[in-house]
Amino acid sequence: MRNARLLHYSHCVSNLERSRRFYVEVLGFEVVAEFEFDDPATAKVMDLPGCRFTGVFMQRDGMRIELIAFREPPPEATSRPRRSNEVGHSHLSFYVTDLEATLRELRAQGVRVEDHTRALLPSGIECCVVRDPDGFAIEIVQMPTLDLLPYEALAGAAGD
Repeated sequence: MRNARLLHYSHCVSNLERSRRFYVEVLGFEVVAEFEFDDPATAKVMDLPGCRFTGVFMQRDGMRIELIAFREPPPEATSRPRRSNEVGHSHLSFYVTDLEATLRELRAQGVRVEDHTRALLPSGIECCVVRDPDGFAIEIVQMPTLDLLPYEALAGAAGD
């Protein structure tokens, strides 16, 4: 697309206040705007006639997300976490310099850590998945520095 800029990625949640606390207090996002949507034009864009929802726009590290919480129709909660190979949004990812300390901190805040996903990849990068309040996957990746994105560091190492 020409003359375009990424606006945000939207994430539907079952309990707005619980998710807002998690994304702000645990993950460090900053709320930048909040709107109530209940007009026919927005419902048409969402392809949900008569829908009403709250959108909370957040940012961190130059990334913007929108938490959306539907009042009408109520959110369709899944009874299980989505698998990585299901078509659609797979996970949110953060990289840290100390995976063990980060997982300890997250556990202390009541975050569900999926210990069985913890692995040391062939590249030497260690990862683990944690879950948001609705069970959405958040990948935590350990890197020696936060100066480069993990795939930038890997690309540089492959070229050496």
